[in-house]
Amino acid sequence: MTTTAGATSPVEQRAVREDIDQLHADALELARRAKTLATVLDHGDYSAAGGRVRTAVTHLWRAAEDLHGAFHTAPPRCAGPDAAISQLCGRRMRYLAARAGQKAA
Repeated sequence: MTTTAGATSPVEQRAVREDIDQLHADALELARRAKTLATVLDHGDYSAAGGRVRTAVTHLWRAAEDLHGAFHTAPPRCAGPDAAISQLCGRRMRYLAARAGQKAA
């Protein structure tokens, strides 16, 4: 996905960022679903399975954090390559809050 000069085009950068964002959202959703399942399994005869699912939740949250970090290493075009991580994180959090608001509406 590189041009002949070795840099990615703006369209490709946007697609990569959208893919990272979607993977991050998917990892968070999977972690939430797994946590619910672990809670159900903790009650009754399946507590060992609940513990294993709870361990998987930990790994999924870590994966989501890694994806969040990857999102920051692919800054938006308008921020430029020297953008501060705090600027990008603030932008990301505002974006996620707006997206959550849209889903709630």
